[in-house]
Amino acid sequence: MPLEAPTLDTRTFEDLLREAQLRIPRYLPEWTDFNDSDPGMTLVQLFCWLTEMMLYQMNRVPERNYIKFLQLVGLDLRAAQAAVAHLTFVAQPNATVVPSVLPGSRVQGQPPGGEAVTFETQEGVDLIRVPLTDLQVSDGTSFDIVTKQNLPAADPFRPFGWVPRLGSALYLGFDSTNVPNTVPFFPQVMRFRVFLPAPLRVISPELCSSALQSPPAPVDLVWECRDSKDRTRWRRLTSFTDETAALTREGYILVQGPRETFSTTEGKVTEPRIWLRCRLLAGAYPAGREPLIDFLRPNTTPAIHLSTVRDELVAESDGTPNQVIRLRHRPVYKGSLDLYGTAPGSEEEPWEAREDFFASNADDPHYVVNLISGEIQFGDGSHGRIPPAGTELVARIYRYGGGTTGNVQAGLVNTLMTSVTGVESVINERRAEGGRDEQDVEELKQQAPHMLRCRNRAVTKEDFIALAAQAGGVARATAVPLAHPDHPGVAVPGAITVVIVPDSDDVPPRPSPELLTSVCRYLNDFRLLTTEVYVKGPEYQAVRVEALVAAQPHAAFDVVATNVRQALNLYMSPLGRAPGGAPIPQELSAVDRAPWEFGEELYPSNLYGVIREVKDVKAVLSMKVFINGVPSEDIRQVVTVPVDGLVFGAEHAITVVPAQDL
Repeated sequence: MPLEAPTLDTRTFEDLLREAQLRIPRYLPEWTDFNDSDPGMTLVQLFCWLTEMMLYQMNRVPERNYIKFLQLVGLDLRAAQAAVAHLTFVAQPNATVVPSVLPGSRVQGQPPGGEAVTFETQEGVDLIRVPLTDLQVSDGTSFDIVTKQNLPAADPFRPFGWVPRLGSALYLGFDSTNVPNTVPFFPQVMRFRVFLPAPLRVISPELCSSALQSPPAPVDLVWECRDSKDRTRWRRLTSFTDETAALTREGYILVQGPRETFSTTEGKVTEPRIWLRCRLLAGAYPAGREPLIDFLRPNTTPAIHLSTVRDELVAESDGTPNQVIRLRHRPVYKGSLDLYGTAPGSEEEPWEAREDFFASNADDPHYVVNLISGEIQFGDGSHGRIPPAGTELVARIYRYGGGTTGNVQAGLVNTLMTSVTGVESVINERRAEGGRDEQDVEELKQQAPHMLRCRNRAVTKEDFIALAAQAGGVARATAVPLAHPDHPGVAVPGAITVVIVPDSDDVPPRPSPELLTSVCRYLNDFRLLTTEVYVKGPEYQAVRVEALVAAQPHAAFDVVATNVRQALNLYMSPLGRAPGGAPIPQELSAVDRAPWEFGEELYPSNLYGVIREVKDVKAVLSMKVFINGVPSEDIRQVVTVPVDGLVFGAEHAITVVPAQDL
């Protein structure tokens, strides 16, 4: 049972005012006017308000003691996490140089009704100057044009056809008609980003190891361009990086850019284009693992919701022990601060960040930084050096930012703040993800017992669950001991699979590849050397209900149908909340429940009660339940859910008729 801080005095303003009014006849019987307009009652209300403020401060004493205890054992609030957006740059047609976007280039986004947010590119990219205008898929004998499918709002497409075979290829056509050839069309290294449909963004679990190796590709792919010496032949291009595991995962592909280019006609596209192709060279995709792409974009690079500050004069040391100074901007991104000090008559010296001063000697130039408040604390002369009086303390570089404000919708990060020659525009074609506000005290109090129990290692199932929740961006988690994704149903010693549900409003909430990698890196620091840890998303069971409902004749039938759908989705919600965290409508308060448990069985007959509790519903005339599109033969038969699975409400079909027509 969790510890709860007691309330020392539960009296409210109304209680205090009532007590004072009851005592007036006893001590001042001649006082008979208790109306608010009476000056005496005004004074009574003032003193009751002051007393309530005193009680409020007194009731915070247990909470303060709790927080001080957490600080004593070294627990602190988790800093805000920064969102990541994948930005696509477009080169100007008349660019006279190869446009290069450097790491740290700033791009701004403007959410509707909110403040502008700034993103900085994490990796540089040299842009392809010619636009990608045509895409074709070839099975070796025929071509299919998939240019329209390569749009964010279009249906996904299969880059190697429905049945990939040796020789199948994806053709990329670049239009050089209006682009001057004063400089090369392609850079030395081309950068592509493969975006998968939401349900397929995470196909295989992420292996957590010290190397964090990418999964092996099931096939061998080769990138090619037309040979300038023999234009009937294709010349192979070097593939430097393929994070997509042969287009089966979302990620980046880095390929050598062709030096000499020329336009040809290929397949069904009659206009001349500069063609590149990605061809299936060897191997075969496992059944059900054929690649399916939402869209592919060149000139794309990740950007993080942070801003960089350089050469900030933080303060001048006063020479006192345990001195505390503060950075101008916060929260501070972990590991980004480089602090230097210049004492009078001495050269500049770097100072090193530490978690604490326990292992610091008297002359060690160490400091401790609070990422949330931006406060920097120095030693006391015994544990950690005291900066001599007059020392100028300068932050050569640090980064700040983060929070949910960085989760900007697609298309809104589009203002380039850093001058880049030859860039026409920039946009995020997918929503930025991963931003999370700093941890609040209540959440820390809930997690503190688990954090104290596991501390710096993960051994038990409960340890992995608690640590996964601390990694950030995770709303719920469970762990399945002895479970190996490659050997389902077999107990594998030393293996454990951690299943996470992201803090997302998607239906159902699926973890992104970036979140899986982030949680993996976090758990990798705590796992035992002999433990093989995997992180994955839940195995969701889509539950769709078709029901005929009788409602009160005076009710608005469309509203009743909407409320029934919302009630079903809320009842089966993996997060146990309304979309977006919105308050639960009064009409649905009867179906409010805790989040669906991992592996919890579903009894379809219970859905009758959920629908019946909705306001204005008189009866459920008929109901059919579909599990992953398959109808449930018997409404009384329980639906089993795997131990790493959850259910969620799909698109329900609800028909409402007036009750008197029965």
